[in-house]
Amino acid sequence: MSPFRTMGTLIVSDQNIRGGHFESKWGKALYSFFVIMAYQKDGDRQWTDVLKLSGIGAWEIDPHRETFNCCDIGCELLQIPCNEAVKLSSLQNRFRYGFQQVFESSIKDFLEKQREFQQELELHSGSRIRISGKVVEDQGTQRYCGSIQPVVAHRSALRPELFSERDDLYSILFQDNPMPMFIWEFETLNIIDCNRQALLKYGYSREEFLKLNIRDIRPIEDIPLIEKHTLKSDIYGDIHQKTWRHLNKAGEIMQMEITGHLVEIAGKRCAMVLLNDITDRVEAEEQLLESLKDMSDYRFALDESCLVMILNRGRNVVYVNQKFQDISGFSKHSLLSGTIENIYDEEQCPAVKDCCEALQKGEIWRGELKGKTKQAGFFWVDTVMIPFKDNHGVAYQYIWVGYDITEKKLADEALVKERSLLRAIIDNLPIQIYVKDTKGRHIINNRYQYENLLGQASEQETLGKTVFDYFPEEIAAGMAEYDRRIINEGKPVLNVEEYYHDQEGQLVWLLTNKVPLKDSEGKVLGLVGMSRDVTDRKREEENLISLNKALEKKALELERSNQELEQFAYIASHDLQEPLRMITGFLGLLEKKYESLLDEKARQYIHFAVDGASRMKNIIMDLLVYSRAGRIEEKVKEVSVAELVSSVTQLHKELIKQKKARISLGNLPKLKIPVAPIHQVFQNLINNALKYQREDRIPEVKIHAEKGDGCWTFYVTDNGIGIPDDRRDRVFILFSRLHADRNYSGTGIGLAMCKKIIENLGGRIGFNSVEGEGSTFFFTVPDSIGNPE
Repeated sequence: MSPFRTMGTLIVSDQNIRGGHFESKWGKALYSFFVIMAYQKDGDRQWTDVLKLSGIGAWEIDPHRETFNCCDIGCELLQIPCNEAVKLSSLQNRFRYGFQQVFESSIKDFLEKQREFQQELELHSGSRIRISGKVVEDQGTQRYCGSIQPVVAHRSALRPELFSERDDLYSILFQDNPMPMFIWEFETLNIIDCNRQALLKYGYSREEFLKLNIRDIRPIEDIPLIEKHTLKSDIYGDIHQKTWRHLNKAGEIMQMEITGHLVEIAGKRCAMVLLNDITDRVEAEEQLLESLKDMSDYRFALDESCLVMILNRGRNVVYVNQKFQDISGFSKHSLLSGTIENIYDEEQCPAVKDCCEALQKGEIWRGELKGKTKQAGFFWVDTVMIPFKDNHGVAYQYIWVGYDITEKKLADEALVKERSLLRAIIDNLPIQIYVKDTKGRHIINNRYQYENLLGQASEQETLGKTVFDYFPEEIAAGMAEYDRRIINEGKPVLNVEEYYHDQEGQLVWLLTNKVPLKDSEGKVLGLVGMSRDVTDRKREEENLISLNKALEKKALELERSNQELEQFAYIASHDLQEPLRMITGFLGLLEKKYESLLDEKARQYIHFAVDGASRMKNIIMDLLVYSRAGRIEEKVKEVSVAELVSSVTQLHKELIKQKKARISLGNLPKLKIPVAPIHQVFQNLINNALKYQREDRIPEVKIHAEKGDGCWTFYVTDNGIGIPDDRRDRVFILFSRLHADRNYSGTGIGLAMCKKIIENLGGRIGFNSVEGEGSTFFFTVPDSIGNPE
């Protein structure tokens, strides 16, 4: 039920009036309306008739539901169904374009900010209404109410009295004018007269048009401009020429070029307006400007990215853009009036001939052209040549558009060279190289692969085939499964040994590497395989295994032989010492018992016999030591070589003192070595340096070391008698003595023992000597010597 059916409950008091709720002019009218409604009794139609006669209606908005409720009179004015709530959005559509926005803005401020309003609005039917709104307090509740009434058009009964006596002239100049014209009044802005062309242009009947004012034919956003140009006559001027936007009855915007003349009719300031509809011209100009802008944008984009050249009917150049000049090096002046052959040489680029033939036929041509630069270089252009034809189909102009692909062509040429080089390399490598797709089909095979493994005369014969085309079923199945695993897992498999039997039935071994072939996104496209024939190596390995077994057997036999020889040497030396001791003992007894009977000659003989027996004993003892040199197992431990050398010099303390020898030590490291063998080496070398000296020279011995690559080198230098050149090859030979027994004692076993010790430790020994000046013996010891264990 409409709220206006129960409006008798609304209390309107003097306090409401004094409080300012109805102080305004329209508010007082609304107050009177509510007073009447408050005292109206049910079924009493008297006041309803009064309201109907006065044409005043009432309405109320439900802000929560956003609905509009109105009394019967208001519904008739708004031309909406009675006794029904209407959505505000639907009600807004009842008004003409321009007035809809006014209604929407007023209602929004009314509901959100409680701002009262009064607006004149026009319906689609052409009727005008005045609608007012006010927020009313009713028992602590805000009600959004208002009134609605029609607007009666009060037109001045103005008639251009200027032509009252000459209606025919008025008709000729105004009514029958081929241009639209109307007259409007400055004070009210009402249109007071119009000609037939104006009615046709705006789409109204004469009665409808004379009910309008100039606000009604202007877009709502332009209405403030009307006030600016009508408030003062000096702004409008006696003659006003300007372009304005007008609305026709359908709400369409028209661009009107107006010429307004200020006239006075019946004492009223009026404007007689002559209209020229320039809507089509303005739209055409806007479209032309937009097209020109688009063309300018297109040309800018084309000039920035492409080379552009235009040829006339005779195929002479009439235009080149800056990019063409920059790339070719030719100036615009040097290119104009020239022909395409001036830039493109048929001998360098045969495509130029095809292009020229297409131009003669008036056909579109596309291709790659190689041009000459001013600096005797070249440039490549991906070119499109388009003929522009007249109505008779004859080409009158050609546009040449190209994209610089010089870098791409150079890159392609380099890529072709690289591919050719790569292909030449893989075809001549003595290994099998092949590529398979995800189905196991061969897509690349080098010459070694298709000739030696697949037994084909050309690569083309192998492409698209699989291992099942070349190998027995059981072997091919294993190979295919192997390839599938690599493709599925995407992981390489390296150094796999494979074998097969060739066409002659011979066993062939291959060492194969296979890696997945992936694209830039990591997707597996296939695999790349490389196999090398290792049949000879496998045979050599088998031979080597047999040889190693034989060597191991020989080594065991040699070890047993060495053990037997060592045992023999020990037993022999022990058994030989017993007769020597007996000979020496009995010769001593003989000399002692028969001393008085022996002459000088007999004593000399006995001395020679004892001395020979002693030397024989020393030789036997040295032989025993030599046989065991380097075979005594001793743990490796860290020792200072300087301390080890000092202990050796202590053993020769008396000899050093006796000869007044000077011994100097240089840089000597700490090493992890077996102590006893190195001690033995230094003892022999220092002893020789002190022994082999001239009587007239004080011995000088220098000992130092140098760090080498993975080893230390030790030097023992003396200023002794040196070694003759003809005896250098006998220095390290067992029992080889270089000097007579009467001058220098010894058995000739010391240096041979040093050589055996150093070589057993993994080093080497040597010497440099100048006869009469001295000798330098050197030997190397590895940085790391493992324990024999």
